[in-house]
Amino acid sequence: MTISRRKFLVLSGATALTPVLASCGAGSGSGGDLQYWSAFQNQQQQDYFKKERVDAFQGSAKVRLTVKPTDTIDRLTQTALAAGTGPDLVLTAGPAQVAAYAGAGYLLPLEKYSQKYGWDSMLAPWALAASRVDGKLVCLPGGYETMIMIYNPATLEQHGWKVPTNRSEFEAICTEAKAKGLMPVASGNADWRPASEWWVTVALNHSAGPDAVYSALQGQTRWSDPVFADAINLLNGYYQQGWWGGSVDSYFTNTFPNLYTALASGKAVFMITGSWATSEILPYFGAAAGNDATWDWAPLFPLRDGVPAEVWDLGIGATLSINAKSANPDAAAEYLNFLESDPKRQAQGIAEASLQPAPIQLSAADFPQSVDERLVRLYTRLSNAATIGYTTWTFWPQQTDTDLYTNFDKVITGQLSTKDYLAGLDEVFQRELAAKKVPPAPAPSGPAK
Repeated sequence: MTISRRKFLVLSGATALTPVLASCGAGSGSGGDLQYWSAFQNQQQQDYFKKERVDAFQGSAKVRLTVKPTDTIDRLTQTALAAGTGPDLVLTAGPAQVAAYAGAGYLLPLEKYSQKYGWDSMLAPWALAASRVDGKLVCLPGGYETMIMIYNPATLEQHGWKVPTNRSEFEAICTEAKAKGLMPVASGNADWRPASEWWVTVALNHSAGPDAVYSALQGQTRWSDPVFADAINLLNGYYQQGWWGGSVDSYFTNTFPNLYTALASGKAVFMITGSWATSEILPYFGAAAGNDATWDWAPLFPLRDGVPAEVWDLGIGATLSINAKSANPDAAAEYLNFLESDPKRQAQGIAEASLQPAPIQLSAADFPQSVDERLVRLYTRLSNAATIGYTTWTFWPQQTDTDLYTNFDKVITGQLSTKDYLAGLDEVFQRELAAKKVPPAPAPSGPAK
């Protein structure tokens, strides 16, 4: 998979698994060629993937790549799997979809292949934990992402500011920036309504803290707990002060191109966003935009005492599984290992086509000399994350996640109180928890190899 989870979800519709009458037809393939369906963000990525990830595979079977429309690939895959056919390698938008497919019997358990290829020592422990359903390994993450802060160094220098490392420093800059007529945090959801969950993700993990979030995801703490109320109230307060997007009203009309332009021009100070933005912002900075603006990134910081200094909110951009009906599962596993295992191949994909890497450890030596130093710094630090947080679009069940961002918009417009927002969220989550629809989540602490 070569597009971020945000792109995948908006383009595919991210529909829940729907009942389709299954046939008793043969599985995918004929024991020869492997069938692989994918979608691409642009032609450059498609061409690169075909050359470096398909044609370069010298395994026991030839891979046949079929490019599906980005707006229908999810539905086409669902229908094919339910009919007992489909590609040998199954692409999904994330753990919630994997759980649905696994529950329907569409996916092959991967434990024997994990032992054969050493995936348990190759992949980050959090990634393996998030790839299991009912204790069985049924997928591997096809790419991963995190939340970061992007800024224009010239803007900070002009106003005498430094990159914030804690809440008080951040709030001081936001207060001063707002007084100067600047947008403290470039944000908006006109182009992508669920974008509100990015900042809820940040508030939950960096204010309530990853331990509290993990406890709630396990059903041990309720989402109505005061620690989560404090986090939502803090974030809502930032909106009310006009720090997020300039004002509540403009937040709902701000588009990503306008926000990237504001960041490049110095009219906005920070952008708290996903790592996918490191490629999306490129047309707005430097020669490509006809200006001399530059950008850089920094990790997010704690918003409450007791939260670790660095928490990396991890999200799975897409997953890959083996079709339970595949006629050639051994070859499919061989190709899956090819896609996931080589650090230099992962780093090259980042450098040359802005592909999301598999969650394996990367070092600076893995990257080609032509790569942007900022990306080397990002992915080497990310692959060594010691404490992880939880992106809502990866670790929340689907209905809870939908309610989370839909109803948060009502909080910032005054239509819903924090108390009622969290009570409603908890009610939906408890139903999905009882129905075993909550994706597996790893513990927050521990070395991520």
